Amino acid sequence: MPLSDADIKAVSRRVLTGDIVRVDRGLYAETEYWEKLSGHDKTRHVVRALAKKHPTWVFCGPTAAIMHRLDCSYRLLLPICIVAKPGTHYRNTNRLAHYPMAHPDIVIVDGVQVTDVLRTLFDCAARLPLRDAVAPLDCALRIGLVEQNVLNAYPESVKYTRRRSAVRHAFDRADGRSENGGESEARAVFDMVGRPVQDVQAVFPCLDVANRTHRVDFLWIRDDGTKVAGEFDGTRKYVDPNMTGRKTIREVVDEERRRQQCLARQGVDTIRFYYNELNNPSALIRKLDDARIPVRGGAG
Repeated sequence: MPLSDADIKAVSRRVLTGDIVRVDRGLYAETEYWEKLSGHDKTRHVVRALAKKHPTWVFCGPTAAIMHRLDCSYRLLLPICIVAKPGTHYRNTNRLAHYPMAHPDIVIVDGVQVTDVLRTLFDCAARLPLRDAVAPLDCALRIGLVEQNVLNAYPESVKYTRRRSAVRHAFDRADGRSENGGESEARAVFDMVGRPVQDVQAVFPCLDVANRTHRVDFLWIRDDGTKVAGEFDGTRKYVDPNMTGRKTIREVVDEERRRQQCLARQGVDTIRFYYNELNNPSALIRKLDDARIPVRGGAG
């Protein structure tokens, strides 16, 4: 954060040479260091710097969720969200958004004032589409930041909100068994298109290897009682050594095929999903309908 004229000139020269990059208004970082950071870590760096420039700011909404290290979509890295006093005039931009609220509960995370976990989850559910709200809720339960009974009770404790029904809907769908933000987002989208998942991480025995089981990401039960397992796939599942156990791509694919065949022998059909399919609801609905996934009441 260059402050003096001399510092500003020195930083400007290094920006021109590419050694330093401007990351926000008045904030700079060494280019080599900055480029190694994930998008979420970049946001955390900017937030910590802004907290030094504006010590009275309280960060909230998805920005607070990122500071709490909850699962949060890359779509929510900006704008930076801060608390505003109700009734005050402010201008939201692509860089900065204001959330009016009176006397929110505040905690310190990495030296930064942020709304506490429950208020953060509430604001995400009130402000964001269900697709973006479920992942931080699931994550908070999964890593033990909140207990299920406390989460269930919280929406009714917030006195003033016009979005309580949306919050209640999102909170009711929170499930700490979801293993990552992608699965959480998929469940929310299934709910939004009227095909909510009926169970997650359901376990089936392996018919080929003793004492082995198969867990499926999602499970639906059709009206006739037959079952459909949903698997949410990403490329990391096939190329990341930490996820493949050092197997080749072909070995991973063969193992997935044997797993699917084992489930089929138990009367469980399998349908696979990829992240980009969540962006095309019409095509997703056709895929779900082709698999005879039952239609239920969703979020709309």
